[in-house]
Amino acid sequence: MKKNLYIAGICLGLLTGCNDYLTEAPLSAPATGQFFNNQTEMNAALTAVYNSVYWNTGSTPYQSMMDGWTDLALLRAVDLGEGNFDVYNAHAKNLWSLPYVTIQRANTLIDGMAVGKNNVTAAAYARIEAEARVLRAYAYFYLVNLFGDVPLIKKPLTPDQFYTQTRTPKAEVIQFIYQELDAAAASLDWTATDRGRVSRSMALGLKARTALFNKEYTLAAEAAKNVIDNAGLGLNPKFQDLFTRAGQIPNAGKEIMFEILHTEADANSITYLPLGSISRAAGGQSGRFPQQRLVDMFEAKDGKRIDESTVYDPKNPRLNRDMRLKYTVAIPGDTITMNQITFVYDVYKSTTSFKNADGTWSTKTNADFDNAYGPAKSGVGLLHAKYTFTAENAFASRVHFLLMRYAEILLMYAEAKTELNQIDDSVFKAVNQVRSRAGQPAAPATLTQAKLRQLIRRERVAELAMEGFRWFDIRRWGIADQVMPVKVVGIAKDPAVAPPVPNFKASETADLNNIPLYDGSENLRLMREQRYWFPKLNLLPVPQSERDINPKLTQNADW
Repeated sequence: MKKNLYIAGICLGLLTGCNDYLTEAPLSAPATGQFFNNQTEMNAALTAVYNSVYWNTGSTPYQSMMDGWTDLALLRAVDLGEGNFDVYNAHAKNLWSLPYVTIQRANTLIDGMAVGKNNVTAAAYARIEAEARVLRAYAYFYLVNLFGDVPLIKKPLTPDQFYTQTRTPKAEVIQFIYQELDAAAASLDWTATDRGRVSRSMALGLKARTALFNKEYTLAAEAAKNVIDNAGLGLNPKFQDLFTRAGQIPNAGKEIMFEILHTEADANSITYLPLGSISRAAGGQSGRFPQQRLVDMFEAKDGKRIDESTVYDPKNPRLNRDMRLKYTVAIPGDTITMNQITFVYDVYKSTTSFKNADGTWSTKTNADFDNAYGPAKSGVGLLHAKYTFTAENAFASRVHFLLMRYAEILLMYAEAKTELNQIDDSVFKAVNQVRSRAGQPAAPATLTQAKLRQLIRRERVAELAMEGFRWFDIRRWGIADQVMPVKVVGIAKDPAVAPPVPNFKASETADLNNIPLYDGSENLRLMREQRYWFPKLNLLPVPQSERDINPKLTQNADW
């Protein structure tokens, strides 16, 4: 049977995408109201659900861009991070539309497969249905955390229903997510038989993430502990291998739990995730950049924040740092390999050193120095390292994007137990597994709740930066109004004049959340625009195009 993409009913929130989908699907493909009669048809429909989970713009996963809308990074063009977008914003529209395509495809499969139940084994039927339910819950997780109240749609829509959908309270949608994940988990193995599929560990991990973001800490801790105790997962011994194609293939430690796969079997299955962040000197497009705040939130090698460390040297900020820093951010002076080119990254000189094929080095023109779209002119002197060190042609990369991994489970467990003030050996064991892999000293068991909370929030940045979590973290921690309305800050303008160590203790909140402030040293650093914050930015606006189609959809406050 052809590997058809199935029409997911009326595509709520993606009329354009629905039209594109209709042109891709053969006329013989089952539509809403038709059914899946055997396992071959059910598997093909499930494949269509999985395909729809790759929410991307320009072949770049949306989750990889979301830290660029926070205080950790930026995009070359003015975007959501600046705080001055409106209800017509294309990203907000896509982030509403794409999850609903996933939901509608899942609904069509779940509803339509019942007629073929007697034609497949009970185990196969339960697994296919469970996977679809987890993917549907995954889509709703993003919708409620991005938009708040959203329409809760459990079955394929008919045309007359399309224009009558209303927003369901967030709390009700979250309860639906929990119910779906619990029911689905029972029919799934702890580890998926095929890479890229959901598993029981992923379903419970998503439950933990949902509960943590909703401040239901007991539920979050229980779900995460279930994974820790029963899934048989571990950490990849090498942090850097998680973000390269070659390092991902063996999945050492079984750390990768859910991912966007790209395969050599399909010539079009490529990602521009590395290309969009790679150095101009290496032939990349360098359209996304880290901010200095991200660099400064990494600890020094002694396990202390840089304002408290005795080994941190502001004249050499690359040295004596948490090893995860060099695999997350490229800093001038680093020798790096991007797009299969090895060179010394520099933004201060018009030439730099490049490694030749025979192992010798040559001095060549440095595009990062003065290219109008490069890191010095469009960014603030820094480059992303995560996902860009993959040893591939950046125009044909197949590096997978990770949507969930075991390190997140450990940190969620530790955070939830800390918020409950149920701090025991299991909490320190979870945190220290992550820190040990990075070569950082173990967190001492004498830490107070406040100090452990501070450390865990720092760990979430060091471990998970550029993986799509910061946008949510600064909102659930209630610190977006402090971290966002500032100027974008970068490296020293003059490498011979080192700016002072930033101030992390301007307030109790800044200290707790490891927020570096640069008052008094901005004139010594590369700078970009002033950003803004308004309370309405805690949620994205319901796209106006959706409200034009369906007037029953209300808008979020102040939009």
